[in-house]
Parts: sequence; C-alpha cells; structure tokens
Amino acid sequence: MEFFIIITTGIFLFAVTRVFTVFMHEMGHAVAGLILFKGQISIYVGSYGDPKKGVHFRIGRLKVHFKYNPLMWNHGLCVSDCSHRSFIQGYLFTLAGPVASLMIAVTCVFLLINHESHGILKMISAFLLLSSISDFFRNISANKNPIFLHDGTLTYNDGQNLKMLREYRHVYTEITLLNQHYTNNEIEKGITLFEKIYSMNQDPNILRMGIALNIKDENYIRAIALVEEFGHESELNSDDYCNYAFAHSHCGEHIKALEFYNKSLELNPSAFYALNNRGYTLNVLERYEEAITDFNKAVELNPNFAYAYSNRGLSQIKLGDVKEGLSDIEKSLDLDNQNSYAYKNLGIYHKDKGDVSEAKKFFQQAKACDPKTEGLNRLISETEIEMKNT
Repeated sequence: MEFFIIITTGIFLFAVTRVFTVFMHEMGHAVAGLILFKGQISIYVGSYGDPKKGVHFRIGRLKVHFKYNPLMWNHGLCVSDCSHRSFIQGYLFTLAGPVASLMIAVTCVFLLINHESHGILKMISAFLLLSSISDFFRNISANKNPIFLHDGTLTYNDGQNLKMLREYRHVYTEITLLNQHYTNNEIEKGITLFEKIYSMNQDPNILRMGIALNIKDENYIRAIALVEEFGHESELNSDDYCNYAFAHSHCGEHIKALEFYNKSLELNPSAFYALNNRGYTLNVLERYEEAITDFNKAVELNPNFAYAYSNRGLSQIKLGDVKEGLSDIEKSLDLDNQNSYAYKNLGIYHKDKGDVSEAKKFFQQAKACDPKTEGLNRLISETEIEMKNT
C-alpha cells in the first residue's frame, strides 16, 4: 500500500511540476515580450498555437490558452504579434524562455541544499529541478527538426532560433521586412524590396527569402534561377532542394522535381514538406502506391498536417480503395476546412465517376478557398466542357 502511495504521489508531482515548468518557461518569453514589444503576447500550453478547445484568460496584453487535455501540457508556445523588432529585441525574447527555466533550476538547487527546507518542499524542489533542467537543455540546444505550428507554418526550438538569429544578425532588419511582406501576402512589395536589397547584399538568407517570395508569386522560372545562382555560391540544404523541386514541378518538370525531392530527403529524411510534395508529384505521375508510402511517413511525422491526408486520400481512391480515401479526405477537412486540395480531390473523385455537376461544385469550393490551387482552372474547364457535351 505504501509503495502504491509513493508511486502515485511521484506521478502526481511529476505531472504538476511539468505543467508548472512548461508554463514558467513560456512566461519567461512572455515577460520579455511585454517589456520589449508593443501589442499582444499569447501563451499556448498544450498546443503550438491552437486557440480552440481550451481554457482562455487575459491579463492586460497577455493572453493565455490551456488545452482541455492535461496530457498535452508538456509543451507550449509563446508568440508576439509585434512585427517590428530589432535583432536585440528578438534575441532577448527568444533567450528569455531558457533563462526562466535556468532560474527555476537554480532556485531549486538552493532549496535542496538549504538545511531549513521542509522535506516536502525538498521533494517538490527535486521534481522541479529535474523538469526545469530538462526544459533548459531541450530548448537551449539547437535542434534542426522543425516544430509545425497549428496554422501549418513552422518554427524551431529556442536554441535553433538563437543560432539562426546569430547567423543573419547583419541582415536582420532586411530579413524581418521581407518576412513581413511574405506573411502579409504583400508579394509584389516583397519582391521589389528583395531585388533592391539583393543587388547590394548577396547574403544567402536574403536570397532564400527571395526564392520563397517568387514561389509564392508563382514566378517559378525566376525561383529556379535564384536557386541555381545560390548553388554556385553556397551548398544547398534540404529546404533549398525542396523549393527547387517545387518550382520544377509547377513548371511541369515532374521527373526533375522527383530528383530534387530525393536530394532534399537524403539530407533530411524527416523533411515533412518534401515528403508530402514528393508524394503529390508521384500522384501526378500516377505512381500512387509510391505516393502512399510518402504520405504515410508524412502523417507519422505530423498527424495534424491536413494536406498529407487529402493527398493520400486521392492515392487510395485512384487505387480503388474509395472508402479509406474518402475517410482520409474527411479527416483532412476536419483538420483544415479551408484545405482547397481536399475539395479539389473530392471533385476529381466525382469527375472520375461521371458526376460532373457534383465535381464542379467541389472544384468551385476549392477555388473559393484558394484560387491558386494547382491545376484547378484546368479541371474546372474540363468539367464545364463535359457538362456542355452531356
């Protein structure tokens, strides 16, 4: 009985201290953000930016979100809506989380060595020390593996973000402005600024932003040229090859795209977007079984990525497994009801069945979500022609 009580107490203390140290780590970021920035600071405990299905409260400019499920409270995120920040502000904001974890650890060490501390206090301090030390080293050590946020974008742990900040500290202002245009979909302004900046400074980080802006502008020829220019001066990384492949795919050069997706995945087998995009290209080439292998791994890496489900759904439908395919597409829409590719794939399913009027409805729904969805205008035109001929 005593053993059971000890185990139960230990598990309870571990769970409580984990929540506390995760929250205090994010509070470290938040306090720095409230001091350094204007605007709202948001903390998410149990998610990477998902405000749904949780408890929320606000204190002034600070907004806190807790997921309902306590089992998810072992990770968190702190974000600021301030887009204008200096390098020093960005660096201090990022560093503040690990510093908060370290301060908790130092305090716990003091309580443990203090002979006047009560036994229960020492026990709690021991658990807090272990949890905070774990948080500190897990966050301060640079990790190249991305963290996928709720909105589909990605970030990295504090250590990797600090490393990247140091790498482009000399062009921080320029990168921030370009990223701001990219995020706000001010693509024309972003490209104009990029061309002006890049003519004076051929920094690789600026060039990468230029590639991303041109891809978003659907200027794939220019994006390919920029990647090739980059390759003459620097070694391409996994993301560079992924962008290079993506641009080739949208130029109709699917075999070349596969070659570069393969190189991307050789450098980083967990490159999530490369897996999904290679699978998409394999679908275009009607190599559905190979595509499913990529989508399976993509879903394994990130169970919340809607596009992998919708793409796998199409692969399964094309192979005759309609029930599983439609289930995947439904799952995709549960995760993101604005996923245009899910509606497009439903349209393809109905088009293949000969139900062109229903297909057109889904294609139009896809267009309402994202008019730039690849191949959508062609599918709508084909459907309209079929409707006229029936």
